[in-house]
Amino acid sequence: MVSTYRELDKVCKALGLTCKEIKKGHLWGGLLGDNYVRIIVHTHNEGRDIATGLLRNYIKQLGFKSEQEYYDYIKTIILSQVEENTQN
Repeated sequence: MVSTYRELDKVCKALGLTCKEIKKGHLWGGLLGDNYVRIIVHTHNEGRDIATGLLRNYIKQLGFKSEQEYYDYIKTIILSQVEENTQN
């Protein structure tokens, strides 16, 4: 399965991580449980796919038990955005 940096941004935002602008992009950071998470997204990568190994590392950092759980979470975010848009 494939995920983009744009989807990763949505997940980080939904999990309550804070976004800080840095010189070459933005940094998502914050506490998830007992772990401090730090994920950097470079400026021009937002629409690009995340390399498999790096994605697996991010999934672990974000506290998901599996890749499937991560993708299911993305689906719930997208569905909630669609429902929100149809109500407006």
